[in-house]
Amino acid sequence: MLKLTELYADYLIMIGKLIKGEMDLETYIKRRGVNPKVKLNEVKSLINMPMMFNLYISKVSIGVRCMIMKAVLDLNNRQIVDISFAMSRTYNSKTTIGDFINDHLDNSTDINLNKKRTYSIELYYDLSIILDIPFRYIADVGANYKMVGSFDEYDREKIKLYTFEQLINVTLIESKNIIGDGRKVLGVKIKNENYFPFELDLKARVDIRDRYFTIEIHIENESSLDYLKILKLKSLIKVHCKIYIRNAFLRENKKLIFLVILDNSINPNISYLKDDYLMDNLLLMDDILSKYENSLINKKFF
Repeated sequence: MLKLTELYADYLIMIGKLIKGEMDLETYIKRRGVNPKVKLNEVKSLINMPMMFNLYISKVSIGVRCMIMKAVLDLNNRQIVDISFAMSRTYNSKTTIGDFINDHLDNSTDINLNKKRTYSIELYYDLSIILDIPFRYIADVGANYKMVGSFDEYDREKIKLYTFEQLINVTLIESKNIIGDGRKVLGVKIKNENYFPFELDLKARVDIRDRYFTIEIHIENESSLDYLKILKLKSLIKVHCKIYIRNAFLRENKKLIFLVILDNSINPNISYLKDDYLMDNLLLMDDILSKYENSLINKKFF
């Protein structure tokens, strides 16, 4: 959990001014001291305030959006370069994420000031999955704030289709090949084997470390979330697992997230997965609210 120091409090005040239009992007970048090597860790205080987080990320440049999601996901440049090269070898592997962020740090469209390098469309698609942000916010410098329901980055021939059980087996194998702080991120589709009645093939982001991994499934119709069917999926995992439900970043849908822990001696600290989002806690809260609403109805009418 981020300790809110006086410095971080000042950074959050700047974010508020940017959102309200009291500070322009160039002034924000200068006063905050934003450069490709900076860690924007203050954004971890915003990820559980979806409206403020979404407005903030829509106000900044493509490069700063990447930096924000790097902080949220605890990714560094080397990890992203390694992940992106493993995902797609169609672009120059020597091009670092630092170059990409620097070239997109402001919103200038002057070719002499910005975009000195060219990047493959595959890199934009892959970064969209790695950084868990809709493609339009990576590719369009002028993208206005809009919650989206499209998944362009997942609608490609290279995105593999698995059953949930196949995906678990693949991911367990991949995790054994991770060393130290290495990461591997996969964008996949999961066959909907009657688990979610209102869905087609499911889009999912899989984030693999050596001792734990997440399978983050986009649920486009919230009515699809059925507790018993989710438990059936959990039963296929066979190792310790926590289940979360939270809003996806900058999208209209929910995410069903399986945190699979391979080493029971650790308790992964993932900034966007707090206990309030645990499925069992959400069900308990729904039950409490339902009982409270029923008690009010009974008092009013009887």
